[in-house]
Amino acid sequence: MKKTVILFFPLLESNNVASNVPYALLYLERMIRHLEINIILIDERLTKDYEKIIEDNANNLLFAGVSSMIGYQITGAIKFSKKVKSVSSSPIIWGGWFPTVFPEMILKENYVDYICIGQGEIPFQMFTEHLLNQKNVDEINGIGYKTNNELKINFASKLSNPINYPKINFDLIDINALINYNGKVETGFRGIDYIATLGCPHNCAFCNLVYIFGRSWFPKEVSEIITDLKYFKSKYDISYVSFSDDNFFANKKFILELCNSIIDSELNIDWEANANPNSFLKTFSDEDINIINKSGCKKIKIGAESGDQEILDLINKKTFVKNNLEIVRKLKKHNIDIRYFTMVCFPINPDKDFKMTLNLIGKAKLINRNLDVNINLFKPIPKTELYDLCLKHGFKYPKNTDDLIVFFANKFTAPWYKSDYHKQLDDFINFYLPFTNPFFFMKFPLKLRLFAFILNIVIYPILFLRIKLNFMKFPFEARLFKKIISSGLDNNYLNSVSTFKSRN
Repeated sequence: MKKTVILFFPLLESNNVASNVPYALLYLERMIRHLEINIILIDERLTKDYEKIIEDNANNLLFAGVSSMIGYQITGAIKFSKKVKSVSSSPIIWGGWFPTVFPEMILKENYVDYICIGQGEIPFQMFTEHLLNQKNVDEINGIGYKTNNELKINFASKLSNPINYPKINFDLIDINALINYNGKVETGFRGIDYIATLGCPHNCAFCNLVYIFGRSWFPKEVSEIITDLKYFKSKYDISYVSFSDDNFFANKKFILELCNSIIDSELNIDWEANANPNSFLKTFSDEDINIINKSGCKKIKIGAESGDQEILDLINKKTFVKNNLEIVRKLKKHNIDIRYFTMVCFPINPDKDFKMTLNLIGKAKLINRNLDVNINLFKPIPKTELYDLCLKHGFKYPKNTDDLIVFFANKFTAPWYKSDYHKQLDDFINFYLPFTNPFFFMKFPLKLRLFAFILNIVIYPILFLRIKLNFMKFPFEARLFKKIISSGLDNNYLNSVSTFKSRN
């Protein structure tokens, strides 16, 4: 009997490789480790020459599994799958957000035999057990397959509480190598991502979490979180944790218990997490925020989404533009910085929401100059409330995987675009916002600091007024600055010191 399973985690990006822990692999391994089989975990970042591993285990391969999100990961996942198919007749199963959102698209490819959609642990465990026992997998909830050239996709069960699942074995991944992947990180700057809760109680219209998981939300036991954080600190010398939960602050009792436990444990770590602005303001008092800050919270990532109230209502955010500014003021009092996550160019009057969202960001920046921002051009995702609206406005996704890869590799555009939003975003993110901070020149290397200081002093009043008055037309300063850069300075140096990001 074949008793080897290979699980593969592809590269997330072609450049600037993220050092996040491949939780997808660890979640799945814990569900089948009791089966006494050989489980091989491959993280493409750490195992470049994985083809030899496939070849060495081809004859004993029960199946190969791939975890993939929408985006660049698909490229590596396809390469891995085709390699497996070239040396083995064993089946390949794909799981993760990509097959969950586009199940038919990937299942019809000849290098994929099965897909696992939604919360994967239980379907994956049953799938493995069935194959080991040579049983039919066709009736497993959350599994998709092919039969007689026809695609069959079984309904995925709702989110279940993973509290009783086996614990993750972090020793299976070389976390130290991930932390140092982009260069050795010294003590005091070493960080790790961690997932403390699962799910989200909200139902934003642009997000498919509610379709996949419902509105359930489950936290880990606080004692387990503390144990894990102590382990990271002692073994990997981490001093910073980024909680990657979809809605970390969903429950006040959980947060205060966790924060007090971090304080009592004397972990002395800094951390950041995601929050819904309206929910956070309603739930946590100043006294609560003092405890949150005392436990080490240095930054809260806010789903501000838009500066246009009409859009906030459209996406069912259940908040107000004023809350996006109020939370910046409140957290500044407690020495907690903010990272805004925003989207622009929705299918209804994109010029208006683009302008108002940049105005929101500018106002927030004037409240706290340490504010940093992630601005995304809105992309419709299937299985969301907004998707049908986007189809009515002429949007179409590619119909096959190869075209989808090209689609996400290029600058995103939509039928409702009225102007060159990419160019305007570039000016705003890489010039206006950074230089609105009068001390931004301090981020530059010494050889450029005098130039940056003079530029900062000269243009600061102009930029301040532009943002204050929300007048971003005729961006002559930004265009002149780019000419100066191209005439003798490194074109990439501004991006290297800016903390502002935009994603196509």
